[in-house]
Amino acid sequence: MQEQDSPGSPPPATARPVMGFAWYEPASFEALRARMPDMSSSYEDWRIGATRDLRHHEAQGYRVIRISLRPPQFFAWCAGRGIQAPGVRERRQFAAEGARTVLRAEKAAPRRGFALF
Repeated sequence: MQEQDSPGSPPPATARPVMGFAWYEPASFEALRARMPDMSSSYEDWRIGATRDLRHHEAQGYRVIRISLRPPQFFAWCAGRGIQAPGVRERRQFAAEGARTVLRAEKAAPRRGFALF
């Protein structure tokens, strides 16, 4: 007999929609903001809003995967696509691609674990 989830419990990870969520580290925030002035004015303001948004999406049933947006990798990704002035759309696309990479890695090694750096 299959065990059923109790009412109100989140769906299993495999059944939940997945969302990549661009995540910034304190040390790289200013370098990112220097090239993307549409970002929050401070790391702390961003962190508060991002934490609220992340919890909201999880409460909506999403599996949220935080994708670290590091300046060298992100700006190289942008350059490879001819993007000279990245904004929120590009940050979301980068995070979505990162989440797909995580899902592929999980599928390839479901029991062994993996790490992305």
